[in-house]
Amino acid sequence: MKSDPYYQSKKHKAWRAKVLRRDNYQCQECKRYGILREGTIAHHVKPREDYPELQYDVDNGRTLCAKHHNKEHPEKGTKALKSRRQL
Repeated sequence: MKSDPYYQSKKHKAWRAKVLRRDNYQCQECKRYGILREGTIAHHVKPREDYPELQYDVDNGRTLCAKHHNKEHPEKGTKALKSRRQL
């Protein structure tokens, strides 16, 4: 299974960099609980599949750590990726 080419596009990479920079590379969900944890994933608040017009809107992004991103998208988590590779 090939990864989505969207994630390799220049527009997505620029959007991701802006979101991470704006949030000081800190997981915004951890921050809600007073925990400072590095965030490395720019998450679309409103899914790009449902709201394509917002996919490059920085206000539609928030920085998350892998743990919180996996909670938002269990289908994209490490276990899901491993099982897909075995198919």
